[in-house]
Amino acid sequence: MTSRTVTTAAILVLGSMVWLWAASHPAQACNKTAGCVMDTFEENYDMMRDGRMTEAMAAGRANVEAFRRLREAEEAMATLPARRTVTAPR
Repeated sequence: MTSRTVTTAAILVLGSMVWLWAASHPAQACNKTAGCVMDTFEENYDMMRDGRMTEAMAAGRANVEAFRRLREAEEAMATLPARRTVTAPR
């Protein structure tokens, strides 16, 4: 058998195994009659009431600021002149 035939057969077998594995697991979708929208609304409302949303927004702002500082530091490092190393004479 040529390597191309072996490769094709291996891909077909692997694809079949993945397909069978995926078919044996149930879908992870919302099965409620009204859908999951109300759950999302309720969670959002609860987060606003107990302060979790304020904490999440503050953490998000801190992440954005940290990212901006990191980007500025990287840009500053990129603009620094390259150091030249001097070797000792032989």
